[in-house]
Amino acid sequence: MRILPPAVATAVHVATLARKAGMPIPPKVYAVLEAAANPWPAEWLLAPLPGDPIRVVELFAGPGGWSEGIAVVLGVKIDAVGVDISPDACATARAAGHRRICADITTLDPEHIALRYTGAVIISPPCPTFSPAGKLSGLDAQNIAILCEAVGYVSEAAGTMPIADIGCEDLYPDEDECPMCAEYGYHDGFRERSGITWDEVRAQAAGVTDPRIALMLEVVIWPLALQAAGAPIRWMAMEQSSNLPDDILDDLAMEFYSSDWKYADREVREAADYGLPSRRKRVYMIASRWYGTTTATARIRPLPTTSMAQALGWEPGERVNTRGTRPIDPKTGRAKGGNCFSADGPSWCLTGKSRTWKRESDGLRLTEAEAGLLVGFRRSYPWQGSRTSAFQQAADVVSPIMAAIVLSGMFGALGEALVRDYLAQLYHMDDMLSPDDYDLVS
Repeated sequence: MRILPPAVATAVHVATLARKAGMPIPPKVYAVLEAAANPWPAEWLLAPLPGDPIRVVELFAGPGGWSEGIAVVLGVKIDAVGVDISPDACATARAAGHRRICADITTLDPEHIALRYTGAVIISPPCPTFSPAGKLSGLDAQNIAILCEAVGYVSEAAGTMPIADIGCEDLYPDEDECPMCAEYGYHDGFRERSGITWDEVRAQAAGVTDPRIALMLEVVIWPLALQAAGAPIRWMAMEQSSNLPDDILDDLAMEFYSSDWKYADREVREAADYGLPSRRKRVYMIASRWYGTTTATARIRPLPTTSMAQALGWEPGERVNTRGTRPIDPKTGRAKGGNCFSADGPSWCLTGKSRTWKRESDGLRLTEAEAGLLVGFRRSYPWQGSRTSAFQQAADVVSPIMAAIVLSGMFGALGEALVRDYLAQLYHMDDMLSPDDYDLVS
C-alpha cells in the first residue's frame, strides 16, 4: 500500500479525530485532504468507521443504472462514486443524486491513495464492438487473441498470483530450491510484481482494431490493482454484450482465480424475462474473494412478462414503427427491413436510434421518459442533454432492475420480493405482487 505524505497523514489523523468526536473537519485540514484525494472524495482518505457503508467504484457508470438498482430497487445504502467519459451521462446521474467523475477511466490511477478502503468495483465496458448493433470487431479472432494475451499480464503486474499456482511445492518442498521461484522472485506465497505499469499493461492491447475492445482490460485491472494496493476489495460485477466471446470471459475468470479469488462466473440474462417491457440480453460476471456471497441471484427466477403497451399505458393492439415508411416486400406484404413490432409484448432492444420510434395509430413519438421507463427507470428520471443523447444513454445503460437482480446476493437482499415490488409500482401491475402461481425458491 502506498504511504501517505506526512502532511496528508497528519490531516487524516486530525480529520479522523474530528469525525469520531462528531465534529466537522476543520476547513484547512479538509483542503489538504481534498487536494490529496482529487478526483475522489476527500473523505475517502479516512478509514471507514463501524457501520459505514461499503465504498464502491463504478466504472463506465453512465447515467445511473447500477446506482438506481442498488439504492432504489434494493434500498441498500453504499458510498459510491461513478466514473464516465460522457458529460451528459454524468449530468443525468448527478441530477438523480449519484456522484460522478467525468473522466477517461484509463487516465485514472487504480491504486490511488484515496481508494485504499474500496470494497467493490462495478464495471460496464462499452459494448458496440461486441454487440450486433455495432460492427462486431470485438469478435475478430486477432482482436480476441491480442486482448486475451494482455489480460494475462494483469496478475503479474499486480503481484497477486499465489506460489501454489505454480505447483512447485510437490517437487520442491523448500521453495528456496525451486528454480522458477528463484528466477521470478516468488516470496511469502505470492509472486513479486513484475514491474510493468498499468499503462504498459494497457499498451499490450494497443494492436486491437478498435480501442474500445481494449477497455475490457479494466475488468481485471481495477479489482486486482486494488487488491495489490491492500484495499479490502470484496467483489467485482461486470455487464457486457451477450456476444462477448467465451475466450475472453474464460481468461477474465482465470485471472481472478489465479489471484486467489474464490468465485468468478458469468450468466447471460434477458431483461424481458425479469419483468422488463423491453428486450436486452446481456452477460453478467460476478467475482468474489469470499465464498457464499454470490448464489442469491440464482434464486431469482424469471418473472411475469410486461408488455410495452402495459408499461406505457397504451391500449392493446398498438404497433410501433421504428424506421419510417419502408418499401413493401411483394412476397410477404410487409415492409422491407422489419420496421414494425407489436406493443403487446416486450419492445425490441433500445438503441440510440429508438428516438425515431413512433406509435403507428397516431404517429406519436416515443419520449425520453418513456424510453427510460422501458429500461426500468422511473418516468421522472432526469435525463440530461439532447434528445439524441438521452436515447443513447437509455440504450447503453444497465437496467436498475437487472442491476438489483445481479447484485442482490452481494448485499444479502431479498432480491425477488424487492424487484417485484419495484416492478409493480413502476408499471402499475398488481400481479407482480401475487406470486401464488409462481414457484418461489426459498
